Amino acid sequence: MRGIRRYLKMAPLFRRKRRPRPTPIPLEVILMSKPVRSPNIEWEKGEKGEVIVKVKLPPPKPGPFSGFIKRPSERKYVLDEVSSYVWELLDGSKTVGEIVDLVAQRYKLHRREAEASLLAYLRMLAERGLIKLVAPTPPRKKAEGEM
Repeated sequence: MRGIRRYLKMAPLFRRKRRPRPTPIPLEVILMSKPVRSPNIEWEKGEKGEVIVKVKLPPPKPGPFSGFIKRPSERKYVLDEVSSYVWELLDGSKTVGEIVDLVAQRYKLHRREAEASLLAYLRMLAERGLIKLVAPTPPRKKAEGEM
């Protein structure tokens, strides 16, 4: 019985603290934001029309085996037809909602289906550091003296 009491007193010391989850961004804000390619990314169109994205990798940290293994200086991603089409639209002039409409129209998809697929694709690109979403600026309130 004493062992259980001792454990119950010590247990809070070893519990992991939960990290607060970031507040989710509303869908309306995401659809109004503009995706922009990262500036340190190079890309080109391949022979078949596919997009090839080249990402420069940071130099490797020196370690005991760094002389034996050569790390690549860049990573290449070859995109398929739909991904290439979306990549070309990510120039910062179109909102996510406009891109959803263009993808749905071109590939004859329902808007919801195109929206779900595109949001998952944009999330993956953002996690890899290939794009950033620029949030819309809220409308400025006019002061009483302004017209």
